[in-house]
Amino acid sequence: MLKYLIVSGLALVCVSGHAGEIVTATVSHHEKRYFIEVEALLDADSRLVKRALTDYNHLKSVNDIIQESYVMYSLDDVSHRVYVKTRTCITFFCKTIIQVQDVEELAGNVIVAQVVPEKSDFEYAHARWKISAEDKQTRIHFSTDLKPAFWVPPLIGPPLLERKLRQEVLRTIDGLERLANSN
Repeated sequence: MLKYLIVSGLALVCVSGHAGEIVTATVSHHEKRYFIEVEALLDADSRLVKRALTDYNHLKSVNDIIQESYVMYSLDDVSHRVYVKTRTCITFFCKTIIQVQDVEELAGNVIVAQVVPEKSDFEYAHARWKISAEDKQTRIHFSTDLKPAFWVPPLIGPPLLERKLRQEVLRTIDGLERLANSN
């Protein structure tokens, strides 16, 4: 299993001038599944970070790789089916990716998302966000396990996809901090 580790203390540079800290970030793959774990400390209020992350109709504000997002329907105040369309390129290979996710906001500022495979470009995907206040900062722990349903070129594909996944998760963390501080 390949692993990449971003050394503790890597700074995020935000457009707003605030800076968070990536405590750890790992991306790995085994066979056709990819695993990501990120822990970050943001200079932002945890309530505002959660608000940005759960504004499902405006996720493009968090990361511009997202072209479209909206709540398809809600079962209640904390359970939603969410549509997300992204467009990304890795070297010369560009792909529009559709995800339909069942998202649940749990107690303790935990958000879990499970992809609906028959409506998505993933055979399997599960993500978990944990947001916690720490003094005047916010600690985020994000983990995901996913298996694309689309073709990934063997040999060079997995390392390139790992790098792209890591890059986009870090951009998302940066976007959450930027949005939380713009309020």
